[in-house]
Amino acid sequence: MMITKISWRNVWRNKMRSGILIASIAIGLLGGIFTMALITGMMESKVQESLITDLAHVQIHKTGFEVNNSFKDSIPNYQAIVKIAEKDSLTKGCSPRVIINGMASSANDSQGIKIIGMEPNKEKDVTEIQSFLIEGDYFKGKRKNQIVIGQSLAKKLKVKIRSKIVIAYMGPNNEMVNTAYRVAGIFATSSPDFDKTVVFTQSKDMWRNAGQKFIHEIAMTSIEGGSKPNGLRDHLKSEITKKDLNIQTWREIMPELSALAETGNTNSYIILGIILFALGFGILNSMTMAIWERSRELGVLMAVGLNRAKVFTMIVLETIYISLIGGVIGAGLSIGLITYYGEHGLKYSESSIAGFSNVVYPLMPDSFIPLFFMILVTAIVSALPPAFRAIRLNPAEAVRYKG
Repeated sequence: MMITKISWRNVWRNKMRSGILIASIAIGLLGGIFTMALITGMMESKVQESLITDLAHVQIHKTGFEVNNSFKDSIPNYQAIVKIAEKDSLTKGCSPRVIINGMASSANDSQGIKIIGMEPNKEKDVTEIQSFLIEGDYFKGKRKNQIVIGQSLAKKLKVKIRSKIVIAYMGPNNEMVNTAYRVAGIFATSSPDFDKTVVFTQSKDMWRNAGQKFIHEIAMTSIEGGSKPNGLRDHLKSEITKKDLNIQTWREIMPELSALAETGNTNSYIILGIILFALGFGILNSMTMAIWERSRELGVLMAVGLNRAKVFTMIVLETIYISLIGGVIGAGLSIGLITYYGEHGLKYSESSIAGFSNVVYPLMPDSFIPLFFMILVTAIVSALPPAFRAIRLNPAEAVRYKG
């Protein structure tokens, strides 16, 4: 008990040094946690936008469709599969889709596109493309051959709302299908490539134009959320036993997107490790200087009977106290900033960069609590060299040290 009190008082003997060290730990921790929160927010935003624009949580295809992307690889007896998917206890939304690669043309230009034909009411339970609309509407009214396109495609084709564009694709019987569609809405996501190459229309229009009904993809969302799509996938695999169907989560469909999120976590830990490494050297330098200045005092303590183990403990406790104070302040500042910008967003550029939104909403890192233990370990390790130096002092020589 005596050692803990002495250690606490020693922290405030040199308020300037302790204050600078506490401030450096707090600012360093703030920088590390807030950087992790920004990276986590950016990656989560990218993943979530991909899920709510077209990817969804789980998809069903005929085996081989994801490789060949052939018009003929439609899901046989898709109505029965859709009913099973809709009735699953983990299913939140289910949207059967037509997926075709084709060409969009206007009087000014043309562009290769991916055409997604769907039922708007069911698609709203799976994706939220309507929330990205900047002009027009999302298939309102009963007009035939409506199409919703991205802002980048609209600029390339030089079209606007109510303009006509011709969509061409190879039909089910290897015949070319050319149909004029009228632009009903224009959307803008953070990915210019997506906006340029993906369009949405109604499956009933595609069926009428092609002369038959067909579905290439059944997209679903899980009530457990996009972070836990495996439960819905496993449910469906147990209920749908057809070997010619492939049931996959978004992580399996786009492993690069999943890897991107994992890379973000790794980068966060690397940044935090660098910050803690720098803090460790700061603590080591400050405590070493403190030992030099207090050599006479430490010599007197050991001369009057304070054993070396207690001297060692005293030095380490001082470092732990300083680190914990700095850690608590840094954590408090981090929570405040993350909470504020998590609600209001942090705009770091005027436009999206590399497919990432220009507004970031920081998210609290999952490893927030373990950070305190990392700081504690850093403090203890940094305090060891000065503490060992202190207990190696010769009391007879130390009491004569005049600094």
